[in-house]
Formats: sequence, C-alpha cells, structure tokens
Amino acid sequence: MSKKVRALLIMSGFLILPSWGFRLYVLSLKWETDPNRIFTLLTSIVSISIGGFLIRMGIKGGKADRRDYTLLLCSALFTVGFWTYRLAGLILHPETDPNPKAHFRLTGTFLVLGGSLLLAGWQGRKRSTGH
Repeated sequence: MSKKVRALLIMSGFLILPSWGFRLYVLSLKWETDPNRIFTLLTSIVSISIGGFLIRMGIKGGKADRRDYTLLLCSALFTVGFWTYRLAGLILHPETDPNPKAHFRLTGTFLVLGGSLLLAGWQGRKRSTGH
C-alpha cells in the first residue's frame, strides 16, 4: 500500500469519525423529536465504525490483506450509497433541510471521498489477489 493511499485512509477516517460522532451528539439532543432517529442512529454507528476501520487500516499499511480490502470496498459502497441518498433528498426536497447549500457541499465532499476509497479498495483487492 502506497503512502498516498495510507494518507487517504487515515485522513478519511479522521474526517468521518468526528463528523458522525458530532451527528450522534446532535441526535442525542433532539432524540424525542427526530422522526428518523433509529435510521440516523444506525447510520451513525456504522459510519463511526467505518472511520475507525479506515484509521486502523491506514496505520496497518502494507500488512493489509484481501479481507481488509473487501471491508474497504464495503465501507466505500456504504459511504457512496448513503451520500447519494442524501443528495437525492437535497435535490428533490431542499425546503426540508435547514441549510441546503452547506449540506450540498458536504454531500459532494463525502461522495468524492467515498469514490476515492472505492478506487483504493478495488485496486488494493486486485493487487492482493495477484491479478
């Protein structure tokens, strides 16, 4: 695994982990009034786990195996899938979002990040099989 990929993984983990930790904190403040609280809670837990996994995999570096790259692909697909869903909601119903412009930029950031992770996972998985 190259230093650039390791840096991408660690940087991504340090971006995902606190952002979803903050989202979990916000959810705890409005738990009673959030109609999507269970979905948000599950998404937060999965995303926090992804952030931790990315940091661990970046630190692990060259010792990453095929299973790690498979988990990286799954993490990237979850990230891209969730943020595509979020983007569709912003485009179709911007009036329901308290700050659609900022959330649109945030969505774009996470989609690019997820795409980069998907590419890194795909290439690493191909290399780990020897193809």
